[in-house]
Amino acid sequence: MEQKQVPGLSRGALQASGVSVELGEFPERVLQIGEGNFMRGFIDWMLYSMNRRGCFHGRSVAIQPTPRGKVVPKLNRQDGLFTLVQRGLEKGEAVERVERIDVISRGINPYENWQEVLQVAESRDIRFVFSNTTEAGLQWSEEAYDPLTAPLSYPGKLVALLYHRFLHFSGAADAGWILLPCELVEKNGEVLQELCERAAKHWGLPSAFFTWMKEACVFCNTLVDRIVTGYPHGEENVWEDRLGYRDELLTVSEPYHLFVIEGPEGLAEELPFQQPDLRVYFDRIDAYRERKVKLLNAPHTLLASVAYLAGADTVREAVDDPKLRAYLLRAMQEEIKESLAPEVQAVADAYIEDVLQRFSNPYLQHRLLDISLNGLSKLVTRVLPSMHAYQKAKGALPQALVFGLVASFFFYRVARMEGESLYGVREDGTEYEIRDQAEHVHAIGELWKQVRENSTTASLALAVESYLGMASIWGEDLNEVADLTAQATRYAEEIAQHGIRQALRNLG
Repeated sequence: MEQKQVPGLSRGALQASGVSVELGEFPERVLQIGEGNFMRGFIDWMLYSMNRRGCFHGRSVAIQPTPRGKVVPKLNRQDGLFTLVQRGLEKGEAVERVERIDVISRGINPYENWQEVLQVAESRDIRFVFSNTTEAGLQWSEEAYDPLTAPLSYPGKLVALLYHRFLHFSGAADAGWILLPCELVEKNGEVLQELCERAAKHWGLPSAFFTWMKEACVFCNTLVDRIVTGYPHGEENVWEDRLGYRDELLTVSEPYHLFVIEGPEGLAEELPFQQPDLRVYFDRIDAYRERKVKLLNAPHTLLASVAYLAGADTVREAVDDPKLRAYLLRAMQEEIKESLAPEVQAVADAYIEDVLQRFSNPYLQHRLLDISLNGLSKLVTRVLPSMHAYQKAKGALPQALVFGLVASFFFYRVARMEGESLYGVREDGTEYEIRDQAEHVHAIGELWKQVRENSTTASLALAVESYLGMASIWGEDLNEVADLTAQATRYAEEIAQHGIRQALRNLG
């Protein structure tokens, strides 16, 4: 039987089938650094929603943030189009919404087409910059400035683009950008601004540019909340039949969304997110952030190591597993909750209940390996603050959080290399790619190499101590935390001897 041929998603294919795909004359008003699942299923969907309501009239240019990105060619093949499927529960009822998002005008690989990106910076219409480069993106990276080449770091790219714009518009006060980083870093706007100022100083850029960047540009602190799981692997044929086209960038998310922005007066008029009834608040972030980062993102990060090594592939599989659910509840209810500020702790139980329902969403396949991306920096921003706060409040270490930290050491155990890719192997024999900053993964791999060569309990203990002492990762020597080295070593020995599931049973 001849296989049915399904066209790939593109404007031409849609027009050939009689579907209107006109965007009008909407200008490019947004530069987005990042083109991954989250940006498409969150920011781009919101821009699309405003366009549909008729209150924004703009498109976005998507910039690939790292040399290893693979999305831009797909975006351009599909003329910037992709399908977003929102699936989940609302007020106990199953919902599904399917929308074809048409807000991205084009994607650019800056490492191949830097001049094209610079031309975007010359556009008077570009007003807003959104980014999602994960927590690893908002870190200092010492690199040289070459105006003809894209810097590797996100702050470096941003400074290079801002400086080019500053020169192009002769320092005009009204040519500045409003920058809204979506990375899950506390005070992300302030952090990004500090990194940009540091890069500009490192490059010796003129003082007039510093003044312009400070006075003409606005760096907003933000908080984002939506689970976006990305491509629904295994459902390709189902969706091709439903849609009538093949979409390489089909993206699945939950219906829930929250966006909190700390910005100047008038920003809500420039970015009218609230007109299409989006859950966007122009408000102080602190309470929103503590609740969300510690009770949603931190559990995700813990599961990425603990649950994946224990054999679960998705968040839902983890919360459906009695042993893993018990671990998760202990971390959330008995440890993280107890480390929260009093005003956040007062509403924690209801929020935890909501989070568990979101984690159990039967319509999402939130892959733990996707969550593991740049997991080391996520541990720093999401987990370690609760560990420190709990110890300060209780005078003891939170055992579930310590166990999660140790599990991360086993997750980063390199089994083999293939080119630039590094792979680990979990207990069931499944091989997985370790996706994090290469220098950190190689350094941890060296520790495991020494353990394998010596094959002694003492060598494992020494490796754990060295892991905790990696201040380049943690920003501190964790061996200085009272009792942490001893407890981490005990858990490491149990995992090494009995496996992670048995070690969970013995969690003190």
